Amino acid sequence: MIKNVFLKNLLIGSVFKGISGVNQFIPKNDQKILLYSDLGFRDNVKYLYDYLIQHNYNEKYQIICAVKGYQKFTGSAPKNVVFTRPFSGIFAYLRTTHVFYCFGKLPISATRKQKVIQMWHGTSFKGFAQNQTQTGANANSFYTYVYASSPYFVPIVARKFNVDRNHVAICGHPRTDVFYEPKANYALGDFKKILVWLPTFRQSKRLGQTDTKQDSILPFLADSELAHFNDYLQEKDVKVIVKLHPMQDVSEIDHAGWKNLVLMSNSEFEKSGMDLYRLLNLSDGLLTDYSSVFYDYLLLDKPIGFTESDVEEYEKKRGFAVDPDKFRPGQRIRQQADLRLFIENVITGNDAFKPDRKKINLIANRNQNGTNSEQSLKLSDIHM
Repeated sequence: MIKNVFLKNLLIGSVFKGISGVNQFIPKNDQKILLYSDLGFRDNVKYLYDYLIQHNYNEKYQIICAVKGYQKFTGSAPKNVVFTRPFSGIFAYLRTTHVFYCFGKLPISATRKQKVIQMWHGTSFKGFAQNQTQTGANANSFYTYVYASSPYFVPIVARKFNVDRNHVAICGHPRTDVFYEPKANYALGDFKKILVWLPTFRQSKRLGQTDTKQDSILPFLADSELAHFNDYLQEKDVKVIVKLHPMQDVSEIDHAGWKNLVLMSNSEFEKSGMDLYRLLNLSDGLLTDYSSVFYDYLLLDKPIGFTESDVEEYEKKRGFAVDPDKFRPGQRIRQQADLRLFIENVITGNDAFKPDRKKINLIANRNQNGTNSEQSLKLSDIHM
């Protein structure tokens, strides 16, 4: 990933412009599917891949996964599946009809025969970080479609990706399809309630981004207070699984012996063998802050607690793509007492925000039947 906007635009206008020209003359293979992600084999590309394999699309199509960390999957690749590095995705792109992105993109202009789809990895809630999405270049030629989860988000997506509205397709995230499948059998233990906490990162050296100051792993709780919070959860017979953002580091916190507050780095979560969205399907409630995961969680119609320890500062520095007051269908948590109240409400079943969730769910998620992977393949004219 190139985070320097000037350098990125320079490459798009020179090297990739030349590649785009060459791309127009290279024959495309309609039996090839390219799944591209420069932040690992996860999220929508992984869920779409799972759908393709489960429904035997690899019997007809060659599936090329150009993903960071590809080495972990090369030895166990099914028939007609190839794992390779993201850079090699450039060469696969030039001969492939069907292309799907989730993290990043190849700034190559598509031909008329190609279907290039940007699924992205979340419905917009946070404001637009210039060095993450827009590059200043008109992106209409890069994408056949960019996904919006509902008509409400079409103009927001068009602006975010710098495309015309006719390049925006209404489709939800393939990752949410698992909400409509049989529940996973994870050994989570016997607790009254299980909550999942997904905090948003504030600072990223990799992305050169600082949204707000971040002094502790979790809001309202100093790192030195986490052990006491674990004791509180033990008294309430509640388990809170904190799946940290890939950019967060928990290595300096001695949490191995905790049973009720489980802090999991991204690598630890991957080693656990659990799938995030299948875990969400097993949970009784969600804690998050500015992550777009709450839009997806609305499909489950379960309580959501929104931590807002720095909402004013965050709005000034990063901003929001939507009205943060309107799109908050859950308890707003601004101090530790609010956090405990949310947990108490989940325990007792006191759910005052159910009507609000229904309202926002109708605005944010048009497809509510678990067919987003199927719809994705239809948009790319992929058939068995």
